Amino acid sequence: PLWFRLIADGALVEGMAAASAIRSRCLEAARAATRPARHAVPRVAAAAPLPAAVLRRGIVHAESTGTVVQVGKQNHWTAFMYGRERQLLVHVVDSVEEGSVDGVLSAMDEFWAHHFGMQGTQTWNVRKDMLDSTIRDKQPKICLELGTYCGYSALRIARSLPELGRLVSVEVDPLFSAIATKIIEYAGMGHKVKVVTGTVETRMDRLKECLGDGDAASAHCDFILCDHSKERFVPDLELLEQAGLAGPGTVVMGDTTLYPGDDGGEGGADFLSHVASSSGHYRIKEHRGTERSYGITVCEWQHMV
Repeated sequence: PLWFRLIADGALVEGMAAASAIRSRCLEAARAATRPARHAVPRVAAAAPLPAAVLRRGIVHAESTGTVVQVGKQNHWTAFMYGRERQLLVHVVDSVEEGSVDGVLSAMDEFWAHHFGMQGTQTWNVRKDMLDSTIRDKQPKICLELGTYCGYSALRIARSLPELGRLVSVEVDPLFSAIATKIIEYAGMGHKVKVVTGTVETRMDRLKECLGDGDAASAHCDFILCDHSKERFVPDLELLEQAGLAGPGTVVMGDTTLYPGDDGGEGGADFLSHVASSSGHYRIKEHRGTERSYGITVCEWQHMV
């Protein structure tokens, strides 16, 4: 005999499928499940619980962010597989000739401006100008980025590096690392950029190896961009200082601005206070306030005599 389970008003009802009314309801439910819904959103299995260490650091993984509908294919069964970062990758590949770093950057600007309805565009343009001018003035060879996301800032840095220059970019989320790596490769910058999945704390040895081109003892950063979780700016910068990756001559740029799509996070005031009162190590070269305690700061570790 067939058994049917129905959930009604929070109670579990279990019994023989004898009554025609119950049978009719179940058959109708079965037909509805196989019928394509015009406006239904596919159900997605819940993501596995995050490790305790990740939760303590306030890190949010890709599975819990972004939209889940691919543009133009809302009725297709694969629609649920496409988040906004995947949409970005598809947009870049479909709209730009491979190997054009400027074309990829323009496509990414276009995508995010459309996705967020131009919100944050003015502040984002300020950030782009500051990053470009800092790289142009400093002319670094060895760079480190904390927080790759989809690879936008990595491309802006890499395109201005000398032929033998290199950028190591750290991203905690494996999905973002994979998408950024493909975008960077598609833009023709794969030979200059290495994306490392993890954190400064957990991948320090790997960072030294990559930054030192195989010689960890000689690893040193000319430029560091802090663009990850705001509350990790100061702790991670201190780890880099202790490891010798940040030192005399290193230029550090930290952006504590909350852009559309960002999760709220504290740390802006802490970062500015750290570089302003770090026993005279850093000299603030430029600071642009955006809102409240947020802003973009460029500073340089001074050579002590």
